[in-house]
Amino acid sequence: MKKILFISSSRADYGLIRDVVLQTQKVNKNTYLMVTGSHLSSEFGQTIKEIQRDKIKKIIKKKLFKNKIHKKNFSDMQISSYIAESINITAQVLKSLSPDIMVILGDRYELLGSAISAMSFRIPIVHIHGGEVTTGAFDDSIRNSISKLSHLHFPVHEQYKKRLIQLGENPNTIFNYGALGAHSISKTKLLSKFKLEKKLSIQLKKKLILVTYHPVTLEKDQSKYQIKNLIKFLNTLNNEIIIITSSNFDNESDIIKKEILNFSRNKDNVFYYNSLGNEVYISLMKIAYLVIGNSSSGVLETPSFGTKTINIGNRQSGRIISNNIINCDYDFYSIKKAFLKIKKRSNKISNPFLKKNTPIKIVKKILNFKFNLKKKFYDI
Repeated sequence: MKKILFISSSRADYGLIRDVVLQTQKVNKNTYLMVTGSHLSSEFGQTIKEIQRDKIKKIIKKKLFKNKIHKKNFSDMQISSYIAESINITAQVLKSLSPDIMVILGDRYELLGSAISAMSFRIPIVHIHGGEVTTGAFDDSIRNSISKLSHLHFPVHEQYKKRLIQLGENPNTIFNYGALGAHSISKTKLLSKFKLEKKLSIQLKKKLILVTYHPVTLEKDQSKYQIKNLIKFLNTLNNEIIIITSSNFDNESDIIKKEILNFSRNKDNVFYYNSLGNEVYISLMKIAYLVIGNSSSGVLETPSFGTKTINIGNRQSGRIISNNIINCDYDFYSIKKAFLKIKKRSNKISNPFLKKNTPIKIVKKILNFKFNLKKKFYDI
């Protein structure tokens, strides 16, 4: 029986890869999950608790943040240090566990460190969500680097599959079974408004605005300007309930958090959460009048509900955009204009990333695929 190691470093990748981990554990007892990154940080909601509630077995905790740097500016030097530390802690796990396969999802810099470590141990890598484009962040460079280090790919759209082939990946190693987020939503029994109110201790009698805004990592020193314009727009929404979730742990995330906390402090209709948990977040997304920000969930998951969405700026630029979404620039007037336009949009759409039995198909392919470490560049 093959020994499979999954790695998760944030709430974002865990919410997507969760069903694959659980499905793998059903059919393979030698399934492990290494938990690292912001999962183990109180500043980001200690999301390890969500994993433990899911009763994931054989969890390996590896703390990446040794110092309480969250209250300081997260610098370029610190990112480099954490990539190096990620290589080191993953190497420790690989040496002691000796897995046959390593599975990672997405484009976090911690996961790049893990992929580099797996390469040095000659362990085949499975990569989910490759081939995408997000021109506003250095996620593109990370994602493509992980793809080139990987041996089996699960993109979420045919266009993304074509990009992987353009990168020189063999089509016989690339399988589009759809997006895990879209599949999970289609199968999840979401919380009712009553249960959400009870869980969050707030009344949801007014229109709900769900907000998540992350640093745009290739636009240095712009976070303050960007978040201030978003807050200026949110200030015009006096008759709505506004729920804001924290940004990723990236450069300038502290700037965004500070501005949001200042904004929410004296507002009776504004609520800030370090982490809502996947079930609550998706349930809120379903009943929301509007989702606004620059999170990938706004692009990948809101189409499942047709929830009106405003995607701000360049962070998701290059991704496939559904009809429930309007892109806009960072300035207040662009956001306001997008809001007036999105109000006229229909909620009846289909999710272009949804396919049947996505996690089951991925698990079956991982367990039966014949890996070859000797990759050849595939010429078109």
